Amino acid sequence: MNIESLWGIATWGDLAWDPTRDRLYFTESRQDKAQNRATHHLMMVASDPDATPVALTAGPSDTAPAPSPDGRWLGFLSRRSGSNQVWRLPLEGGEARQVTAIAGGVRQFRWAPTSDALVVVAHIRDGRVDPEAKIPDPGPDAPDSVLDEHYNRDVRHITHHHYKLDGEGFFDAGRNQLVWVDVESKATRLLTDGRDNYAEPVWHPDGRSLFCLHRFYDPEGVHPGLTRVERRPLDGSGATILPLPDWSISSLALDARGQRLAFSAIDPEDHGYGLTVLYAFDLTRQTLVDLSSVTDRPVGDHSGSDIPVRSAACPLWLGDDVLWLLSDQGRVQLAAFNAGGVTRVADQPRVVYDFAVQDDRVALGVADPTHPSGLVLGPKDAVDQSAPRWAPVPWGAEDGPVAPSDFWATESDGTRVHTWCLRPAGVSGQVPTVLEIHGGPASMYGYRYFHEFQCLAAAGQAVVYSNPRGSVGYGREFGRCIMGQWGDRDYRDVISALDEALHHVPELDPNRLGVAGGSYGGFMVNWIVSHTDRFRAGVTMRSVVNRLSAMGSSDMGWLRVPQYGTKPWWEDIEPYWQQSPLRYASAIHTPLLIEHQEQDYRLPIEQGEQLYNALKFLGREAELVIYPGESHGMSRGGKPWHRIHRLHTIVDWFTGHL
Repeated sequence: MNIESLWGIATWGDLAWDPTRDRLYFTESRQDKAQNRATHHLMMVASDPDATPVALTAGPSDTAPAPSPDGRWLGFLSRRSGSNQVWRLPLEGGEARQVTAIAGGVRQFRWAPTSDALVVVAHIRDGRVDPEAKIPDPGPDAPDSVLDEHYNRDVRHITHHHYKLDGEGFFDAGRNQLVWVDVESKATRLLTDGRDNYAEPVWHPDGRSLFCLHRFYDPEGVHPGLTRVERRPLDGSGATILPLPDWSISSLALDARGQRLAFSAIDPEDHGYGLTVLYAFDLTRQTLVDLSSVTDRPVGDHSGSDIPVRSAACPLWLGDDVLWLLSDQGRVQLAAFNAGGVTRVADQPRVVYDFAVQDDRVALGVADPTHPSGLVLGPKDAVDQSAPRWAPVPWGAEDGPVAPSDFWATESDGTRVHTWCLRPAGVSGQVPTVLEIHGGPASMYGYRYFHEFQCLAAAGQAVVYSNPRGSVGYGREFGRCIMGQWGDRDYRDVISALDEALHHVPELDPNRLGVAGGSYGGFMVNWIVSHTDRFRAGVTMRSVVNRLSAMGSSDMGWLRVPQYGTKPWWEDIEPYWQQSPLRYASAIHTPLLIEHQEQDYRLPIEQGEQLYNALKFLGREAELVIYPGESHGMSRGGKPWHRIHRLHTIVDWFTGHL
C-alpha cells in the first residue's frame, strides 16, 4: 500500500434496516480523483453471510438512507438538484423522485409514523419556506436597490459572540428550522421560526407531536451549546420545554410507547473536560436517570481516524435497555444501559462507529487498525462472534496495512499510559520512529485504522502513539486533570510512552526520532521541541502557538477563559502566555515543518504564521505549507488531492531528516 491507496478505500456507514424485508441499507463513500471530492451512493445487503452488497443508486451525493415505516420507500438526501434535498426511491422498483425543494437545503429528515409525511430540518431565512433556486444574475438594467442587495449579500454584520464555526464558516441570517412536508403533494408548513435553531426531530408514536432539540439564540450567552428538549404538537397548540438542566444535549431517542426519552448530554461547566453522559427521562413521572456515569467512560464514539466514516448511530430503546456506544480504553463498544447497570453487547479490540437493530438482527459498522470500515451482521445475542465483511480496499493480504502492538507505559508518578507501536514490515535492523500525538485533547487513539500511520510505516518509519492524560476513555479525572495546564502531565506521559516503546521494541532507533501532531497534538509538538532537542525533526499541524491571539480569533477562543482563571487575556496575560509555545520559540532547534489551513477558524492561520516567522527570525530550519480553502479538519475531510499532498509532504520531511 502507499499514499495513493486513499483513492481505493471505500467506507460503509449510515446503517438502516428495512422494516419489512431482510435488507440493510447503507452509504458507501469513496474519494473521486477526477472531481477532487468525496462521493456517496446507497447500497443494500441481506443478512445472509454469503450475500453480496449491491448498489441501489449511482450517486454521487446520495446519503442518509431511511426506509419509510410501511416499507414502500427509501428516503435519502441528495444534491442531484443542486442543494441537499430529500428524495425517495420506490423499494418495489422504479426511479428516485425528489420530495423537497427548499431554499437553503435540508440537514435532516424523519418519516412520520404513517409514512405520508416528513419533518425536515432546513436552513430558513426570513421566516419563509422558499423554493430551491439558483441566485440569478441581476442583469445590466437592474435598479440600484437590486444591485445593492445582490453584491452586498456576502457582507457580515456581526452583533453577537458566537458568529462562526470551523467547517461551516461565518453564520448568516438563516436558522435551522423544522418544516412539515407532505410526501405526495410536496406541500410544506413551517413548524418553528424566529432566531433559534432546531434539530433532531423525533416523532411520537401517535404521529400528532414530536420532540426536538431547541438551541436558543442568546447574543450575549457564554455557552453557545446550551440546548433544550422540546415537545411540539403538530396542531400548533404550543411547545413544552422539558424540565432538564442547562446542558448541551444531543442524540434523542424515544421508546416505542412514547413514555421515555434517552439522550446524551455534556455539562458546559466542564469546559470540554467532562464525560458525555447517557440519560433517560421519564415523561410521565418527570424523572431523570443517569445511565452511564457508573462506567466513568463517555458515551458515543470518541475515537480518532483520518478515514472518517458516515454514521447514523443514535441511542435505541429495547424494552428497558438503551443501546448506545461507549468509548473505553481505545475501544468503542456497543453497550446496553439500564438503571441496573451496563452490559457490553459488542466488545472487541476495534471501534463500533455505527449500529442498527431490527427484531433479532443487529448490524454494526466497525473498523480496526488494519481495516478502515466494515459491517458485522448477526443475531442480537451473538453479534460479537460474527465475522466482519470489510469494505473494498486497494490492497491484498500480502501488501496491506501492518497491525500495531499495544502495551502500557508507566509515568514516574505511577500513571499508566496506553501505547501502540506500528512497525514497518520487511525492514531489518533499527528503524527511524515518529511519535504521533492526537488532537482534542478530549479524543483518543485506539483500535482503528490511520492512513497517515500506515503511510509512514510503508516508507520504513515506525509510529508510536498513545493516550496521555487529557484523553477520553480512561476516566473523568484522567481527562480533566490537564485543564489549563497543557504541557505538564501530558508531556511527561507522551515521553514515557515513547521511552517504553523504545524499551519494548528493540527495532526502534532512539537516535532517529521525529514527532508529529495536529491541533492539540500540534501544541504538544511545539511544546516538546521547545523543551528538548531529542527529536531530529517535527511536523506541527493546525497547531496552538499563541493563546493570546487565539483567544480573540478562534471560533471558540473566548470560551476557554474559565480554564485559565476569572480574568480575560488582556487583564491577566500570564496564564495564557505561559500556555503559549511561542513564548519558548527561542529554544526550538528542531527542524520544523508547519502545516496550516487557510480557512481554519478553530486555530486561525495566524497561529502557524507566528511560529514560522519566529523561527525564520531566529535563523532556524522551518518550512510552512498552507492549504487554501480548507478548514481545521482537512486531514479527515478535506479535498482528497490536498490530503494526498499533505501525506507526501509529511513522509518526505521525515524521510529526509530521519
